Amino acid sequence: MNESAVKINELLLPILEREGVHLVDLELRGYANNQVLSIFIDTDIGITLQQIAHITREIEGMLDLEDPIHGRYRLEVSSPGIDRPLTEQWQFRKNVGRWLKVSYNLQDQKLEKTGLLKEVQEDRILLVDKKQELEIPLSQIIKAVIKINM
Repeated sequence: MNESAVKINELLLPILEREGVHLVDLELRGYANNQVLSIFIDTDIGITLQQIAHITREIEGMLDLEDPIHGRYRLEVSSPGIDRPLTEQWQFRKNVGRWLKVSYNLQDQKLEKTGLLKEVQEDRILLVDKKQELEIPLSQIIKAVIKINM
């Protein structure tokens, strides 16, 4: 994360905490006078368009006041979408009952499993398919995405 993105991240956290929203990702890309700041936010139960609009106004006000980005930029605030990988425990909890495709490490091997997310524990998830139940430690997960057509 570049210096501007780190500063923006620090400035966002009080706003997001006050609104009860998680920062899923922050991307600052492009070149001077032509940058795009993409902020992906969500909650434990999903985020509404009204929440996104409200938080966008809050973020715009903070960015105007603090001016952490040099030059012109475009702000995009949105939900993470279905394609964005799950990375945090709260994201897995939110998606219990959905099908996931999970890439993970097991004894120096990269494996892949698709199954129904049955349970999320403190440090692991439980995936179930027709044949077996599989516990995967969160620390071993490389990538986990929601599968829609199952």
